[in-house]
Amino acid sequence: MPPEVLADLVDLLAACRAFAGVDRARLHEVARDVEVGYLATGEPPVRPALVVMRGELRVLDAGGAVTDVVDAGEYAAVGPDSRVEPVTSALVAWLGDRARSLAWSGARDPAWRPPVQGTGTRLHATPVRAVMSSPVLMVEPSVTCREAAGLMRERRVSSVLVLGRDGPGVLTDRDLRSRLVAEGRPADTVVAEVASYPALVVGADVTCAEAQLEMLAAGVHHLPVVEGGRVVGMVTSTDLHTLEARSPLAVRSAVDRSATVPEVAAAMTELPASVARMLGDGAGPREVGRVVATVTDRVQRRLLDLAFAELGRPEGDFAWLCFGSQARREQTVLTDQDTGLVLPDGGGPEVETAWAAVAAWVTDALEQVGYPRCRGGVMASEPLWRHDLAGWHARLAGLVHHPSPHHLLESAIVFDARVVTGSVTAADLLGPTLARTVRDAMFRGRLARVATTHRPPLGFLGRLAVEHRGEHRGQLDLKRGALLPVAEQHRAHARHVGQRRQPSYAVALAELTGVPDDHQRLGPRRGP
Repeated sequence: MPPEVLADLVDLLAACRAFAGVDRARLHEVARDVEVGYLATGEPPVRPALVVMRGELRVLDAGGAVTDVVDAGEYAAVGPDSRVEPVTSALVAWLGDRARSLAWSGARDPAWRPPVQGTGTRLHATPVRAVMSSPVLMVEPSVTCREAAGLMRERRVSSVLVLGRDGPGVLTDRDLRSRLVAEGRPADTVVAEVASYPALVVGADVTCAEAQLEMLAAGVHHLPVVEGGRVVGMVTSTDLHTLEARSPLAVRSAVDRSATVPEVAAAMTELPASVARMLGDGAGPREVGRVVATVTDRVQRRLLDLAFAELGRPEGDFAWLCFGSQARREQTVLTDQDTGLVLPDGGGPEVETAWAAVAAWVTDALEQVGYPRCRGGVMASEPLWRHDLAGWHARLAGLVHHPSPHHLLESAIVFDARVVTGSVTAADLLGPTLARTVRDAMFRGRLARVATTHRPPLGFLGRLAVEHRGEHRGQLDLKRGALLPVAEQHRAHARHVGQRRQPSYAVALAELTGVPDDHQRLGPRRGP
């Protein structure tokens, strides 16, 4: 290899975040083993790791799902079953096993310090391995909680892993407080009775933003980090708060701690700034939408708990439902309420009245928190959106058997349904009706007709037509004119093949533009 080429490769590796802290002598040895090649079409990986020299590519798993997007100057580890394909023609430096073992090795050395607040460290671009604690304290399931607490105090950690037959569990200081001390159990209780099994884990190469989303969705504060089938570290919500003190995790924690509706509202005032920070850091629309929807789920669960505390918990099994963008997990910070309620079967008038009071209380509370009432009345406080399971089945059957334009609109809302909390599943709610829609040609035909009635926003000469009046004068309504038609076509196809999942507008945009939804950005794109 010519000396000037070798020097350029060493400079490339030295500038790559994955090799920060690795001395140039070791990078020189890695560079000697580099293979450089152009990537113009999708292909299996040439080697187990790479750095993009020029252009941009994406990494897909065996099922075709995008697992990583790699810009110029960035590193990626790729598995043997993966595929890499260019977003634009890419010049790639293929790296060997030595490079993979060195990647991120300097990120958590003794000299590493948490970033200074305000320096702009990016959750979206920082891998979990850069902030995780390692090695992880692990104990046998027969160890007592007293012994585990002593080890945690000695090592100054807030959790331990507990060995298990089907994977490790996690024991945290919170578990010791809530499941041991608060319940009056003896300190000699074995950790297997208190730990959470199985532990939710994340890969070492996922971003801190993805880890944050997992914590948000699961309501946990500790995630074991795995690589090659073994636990290599632990990442906590505190680690992520260090990177971004105003993260959605901080919002969720504040919501969970709230004891009143005004406190929930105060916690939610931080969400817009948190989302703006995510967008500024390069987060895509799917990621932001999932985060906002997950926070909304937490708000609704918390308000239900507060309603039960004030009004009492009515009898019977129930399910709190969400529809629309919250159900599709593509919610924005400016959104109204779209909720429903599955009532207990055979509860009688008194039980129905009690649940109606809860629904009205939560609807009022959501409005106080910042979620306006739905102008179309799609709220659990309205009788039309509150039934027992048999009542929901009857209503859904009516929408399918009598597909008027209004019923088609309602069916598009209802078939988006997702259970926020409760013991009834979406399959219980929608399964029987979906099975019938596959055989109902009239219903599917009407859906197809609706999908083809949306006109693209084009003028007489084929140019894009903007709004000519109103508050959006001079602007183009992409949702109504471009995304909605494609989403409706997806919806009609889903009913044809019997799928429940509704298309998101991000997926519709991918179909419309040819740009995969994993690559869309709502804000300006930044370099590495």
